[in-house]
Amino acid sequence: MLRKQVYKRVLKTLAPVRNRRVTSKDMEYLLLRTEGGDVRLLVEKDDDEHLVLRKIQNWRSLALRRQRMKAAQAQADREMSDQPATRPLPSPDAYRPDARARAVLRGIEISEQDLASAGGAFDLAEVQRLMRGVSRQAVDKRVQDGSLLAVPGPSNRKVYPTVQFTRDGTLVPGLKEVRNALGHESPWSMLNFLVNPHDALGGRKPIDLLKDGKTHLVIQAAESEGQQGA
Repeated sequence: MLRKQVYKRVLKTLAPVRNRRVTSKDMEYLLLRTEGGDVRLLVEKDDDEHLVLRKIQNWRSLALRRQRMKAAQAQADREMSDQPATRPLPSPDAYRPDARARAVLRGIEISEQDLASAGGAFDLAEVQRLMRGVSRQAVDKRVQDGSLLAVPGPSNRKVYPTVQFTRDGTLVPGLKEVRNALGHESPWSMLNFLVNPHDALGGRKPIDLLKDGKTHLVIQAAESEGQQGA
C-alpha cells in the first residue's frame, strides 16, 4: 500500500499543488495536480514505495521528452516560416489553357452534343440483347472491324450510339465501308460525320441515307471528307 512518505517524496519530486490518492475497484492512482494540469498515475494496490517512485520517474522522463520534441517542432516551424520561397510561383496567366487546350475541350463538348442529339447510347448488355445474345467477344470483334460503332463512356467503358440501330434493332449497313472511306479510326469523328447534315448529301444526315439504303452516296461523301483531311 502507499505510505505517507511516498506522498512527501512525490511532493518534492513533482512540486505539485496538491496530491491525493483515489481508489477504483482493484486499482488506485495518484491524482497529481501540477502546473500543467491534473495527471493521473495508475498504480496497483500492492505496489511498494520504490515501485511507485519508479513509475513517477518514468512518467517524468516521458513528459520531458514530449516537451522537448514539441519545442523542437515549434522551432522548426518558426525557421521554415522565416525562410523565403525558393522559387516564385508562376503568374495566373500560366495556368490558363491556351488556344490548343481550349480546342480540345471544345472537341469534347461537340462530341457530347453529337451523342446527345443522336439519341444517346446503349451499354454492352443492351447491345447484346439487341444482337440476340451474342458474346462480349463478338461485340468487340464487330467494333474492331468497323461494323459497330463504340465511343468511350463513363469510367472509360465503351458505349454504343443508338443511332446506328434500325427500328427493328438491327445494325445499319455500311458502317464499316464508311469508316474505311473516312480514312481514320476516331469513333467521335465517325459519329460526328454520321449525325450532322452534309453539304454533299443535300443537307441530309449520312446516317439517314444509310438507313434508306443509299450507302454509295454516303461512301462518296466520306471519301471526299477523308481527302480533305489528308
